[in-house]
Amino acid sequence: MSESVSDRRDQIIAALDYPRSLMEQESKRGTCSQHYQFNEQADDCNECLYILECQAYGEQLASPSLVEATFDELQRLLRFAIEYVSYHLGRLGHDAGRCDCELCTWLRSVTPLLEVAA
Repeated sequence: MSESVSDRRDQIIAALDYPRSLMEQESKRGTCSQHYQFNEQADDCNECLYILECQAYGEQLASPSLVEATFDELQRLLRFAIEYVSYHLGRLGHDAGRCDCELCTWLRSVTPLLEVAA
């Protein structure tokens, strides 16, 4: 693997730290009978408001397999993370181009990374 691709992989993995922590905070606001481990067989999980966060956090973003993920998988996860953060910004009514909050700053900082990765 070339150093350039390796550097981009490392940057994407590092960029996923913020949405991972955001998802963890969101999913742990309530009590969870499954201990925040998504279980598709559990009615509690399938009816939970935080199903997206728990699935992504538990199955993808918190996984040590990020290091083993292909570059395409990392790009997909980064696109998902950007969509997730953008959704939060939309709910808050933020303009990412003008706001200096943590969400907006993260989004501006990783958008060029996605463009480079694509």
